[in-house]
Amino acid sequence: MTTDAPLIAAVIGSPVTHSLSPAIHSAAFVSAGRSGKYTAIDCTPDELATVLAELTARGVVGVSVTMPLKEEIIAHLDQVSPDARFLNAVNCVVVSSSGLAGHNTDGEGCCDALTEQGHTNLHDAVVVVLGAGGTARSVALSLVRRGAHVVVVNRTVERASELVTAVSALGARGTIRVGTEADVEGASILVNATSVGMNSSEMPMSASRLHSGLVVLDAVYSPMETALLAAARGTGATVVDGLWMLIQQARHQQMLWFGENPSAEAMRVAAEQELSRRHK
Repeated sequence: MTTDAPLIAAVIGSPVTHSLSPAIHSAAFVSAGRSGKYTAIDCTPDELATVLAELTARGVVGVSVTMPLKEEIIAHLDQVSPDARFLNAVNCVVVSSSGLAGHNTDGEGCCDALTEQGHTNLHDAVVVVLGAGGTARSVALSLVRRGAHVVVVNRTVERASELVTAVSALGARGTIRVGTEADVEGASILVNATSVGMNSSEMPMSASRLHSGLVVLDAVYSPMETALLAAARGTGATVVDGLWMLIQQARHQQMLWFGENPSAEAMRVAAEQELSRRHK
């Protein structure tokens, strides 16, 4: 990939300097033999319309969207996928002659990390999802669509019930209900979709519920080995860190932009190298 290659995609948000997306997507471009740049652009909600117009004028084919723009950007799009509309959050935009189309790849990224890195089958699996926020909503939707039996556990039961009601209304292959931490004991998969454990040693649940038959994915990737993953590993459970979820959702973005699925391993190496560089 040459230094004078054209800009073909970018991530927008504020602040955005911490984003791993440039490293991950640039590695995907290299693995696919694609000549083009991917960069990070700091963009506030007030600047969104101008930045989108500038990127479109420059001929980009795709835009990744991070906080605080995932909801704000919807009003600026020509099309929004049904899932992104349901989630009220867009993290990926496809730019074409038809305009700007918004998508959400978070849930599918989680599911792919569970199947590819966790080596588990989601159909008919009992999956406990911790949390009821935006990430939990996207993860629960994708899991139910893949035939899983989802149990939502949240500190505020009302929010868990709202999530369950919303997803149930869509109709899907799997099921979804509100549960408690005790449901982890009978589950085969556990997903932490909360921010508990981010840059801390906090646990989102009691370690006593963990067992060796679990595949545990933590959406948090800072630190890479969260307290939850360390405790799960100690029981003999299979663990999947949040960086894999980030990479898999980025692969879905690449599929939307180019119709190609790049190397997850190459993207992982690039992400780890970038994290190592930052921690020096």
